[in-house]
Amino acid sequence: MSAIVYPMHIVFDRNDAAKSAKTEKSPKIFSEFVAEYLEKSKRSKRYKEAYENTMMHVEAYRRITKIDELYTDNIGAEFYEGFVDYLRMRSLMQNTIRGHIEKLNAMLHKSALYGYPINNTYLEVKVAEEEVDNVFLTMTEITRIYYYEGLTRFQEAIRDYFIIGCLTGLRYSDYSRLNETNFIRESNQIRIKAQKTGTPVLVPMHRFVREILQKYDYKLPQARCVQHFNKYMKEICRKVGFTEPVLYERIIGMNTVSRTVEKWELIGSHTARRSFATNAFLAGIPVYRIMLITGHKSEKNFFKYVRITREENALTLSSHHFFQ
Repeated sequence: MSAIVYPMHIVFDRNDAAKSAKTEKSPKIFSEFVAEYLEKSKRSKRYKEAYENTMMHVEAYRRITKIDELYTDNIGAEFYEGFVDYLRMRSLMQNTIRGHIEKLNAMLHKSALYGYPINNTYLEVKVAEEEVDNVFLTMTEITRIYYYEGLTRFQEAIRDYFIIGCLTGLRYSDYSRLNETNFIRESNQIRIKAQKTGTPVLVPMHRFVREILQKYDYKLPQARCVQHFNKYMKEICRKVGFTEPVLYERIIGMNTVSRTVEKWELIGSHTARRSFATNAFLAGIPVYRIMLITGHKSEKNFFKYVRITREENALTLSSHHFFQ
């Protein structure tokens, strides 16, 4: 990859020049700004690590392209385009690349709010979100998992957490930390503050969820890390018999990769949340009520979770009075 040399201070138009004239600060070394911001931030360790990971890629690209230093005002469209190509050459997933760009955008925006001049041409570079055709489980399939016999005690605990996720719509970061304080027995509800958004969530308990909690006397077993959870949940779904072929297609780096896998291979912690959203929608629950549980802020984002096949859509519509 050829080196790209950036001038230290760039004025792109009169508006940018006017903004630079108004600021009292000189451009700041970008990596220093990000490090200082994260150190002062009260956000979670996970949040900070995600941004540190993005900056690791930014610094690696800077060294490869022999840029002496990156300042807040010399990260523009040209840098972004080269950086995206660099990430693709590392065979990262499309949505992973998009995530790095969003984090870079956020830090440049923050630096502008702190009074440092920036190069606004970075806003011209977009990375499209890949619509991933992830699987979901129907209520019939969830019931098959719930009643399946032949699991070890350890696998049963993993299965029970997964069923709770399928019937509450919570993220793994939330349903894996449920404890007695979250269960309102009088009204059969679960109350928890979502870790990702900080939003309080109140979910009615499905019969399966009530039975699971009663089995453990409302003291759920110790949850596993998400990596172990996903590994063992796949094993469970293979045992249950979810072996039908599924076409799996993803953008990896510069290439679109297509392959056929068995359904159990695509099932993980997030399948539970997607299954909840889809099944609740198919059951006729109003979208805005489902969103109060899932925490989605817009219907556009909510419907990214809903997985309905053409066959299911036709079957549902066949009972509509229009087709009678």
